[in-house]
Order: sequence, then C-alpha cells, then structure tokens
Amino acid sequence: MTTEPDSLVLHHGTTLLRARAIEANGPDPSFREPGSGHLPPAEGFPTVIGDGRSCGTGTPQMAAREKHALFPDEGGPAILEIIVPAWIMAILHADPIAAGLARSGEIRFDPESGLNELRAEWTNLKKRVIPL
Repeated sequence: MTTEPDSLVLHHGTTLLRARAIEANGPDPSFREPGSGHLPPAEGFPTVIGDGRSCGTGTPQMAAREKHALFPDEGGPAILEIIVPAWIMAILHADPIAAGLARSGEIRFDPESGLNELRAEWTNLKKRVIPL
C-alpha cells in the first residue's frame, strides 16, 4: 500500500471478522471481548508500526493468532493495515503516555491521544485487511 508523505503505516492484529468490521466502521472504544461482560471496554485502539517490529505484547501477527485461538469462529487471524496521516500522529505524540508507548513500539490511540481524530477521519484513511 502506498503512503502519503509523513504518514505512517500501522498494523492491528485481530481476527478476520473483527478486522473487516473495524475496516468498515472504525475502532470502537466501547468494544468488549465476547464473554467478558464484567471487564471494561477496549477504550483505545492498539497498533504497531507496520515495518515488522514488535512491541511489549509481541507482533501484530502474534496478536492475530492469539485472537484466532480464543475465537476460532471469527474467520482466522488477520491484520488490519491503516495509513495514518502525520497530523493525527502528532496528536498522539503530544500525549506523554502515548509517546512513551510509541517509543516501545506500540501506537495506542486513546480518547486523549488521537482516537477521536482517527475515528473522525476513518472514512478517508487508506486501509486493508490482510488474512494470515
């Protein structure tokens, strides 16, 4: 996938069913894992820079395979690839906690660090689902 100048390719590891839902509708901060009714919602959207690196929780491919193992009826493991413009990344990097996570390899969008802007811009972003 080609990128615009100063944009960033990010990967989110999940299941095929979830990747297609996120691709169509954007990240859902109120999402809850099936069967986790008492746990808090996702609130944020974790990604990793799409150059093959890992973060503290591993690679997006590992996350996708783990999700598939937990939810085998969701179409298999997949990566959602998103191209995020520099102006949204600047909002994320202005938050000290998000910037610290980014230095460790994880790009996590939260309401105070670019999630609202990412969701507002979602229909204009280039993205694709990569089944594994």
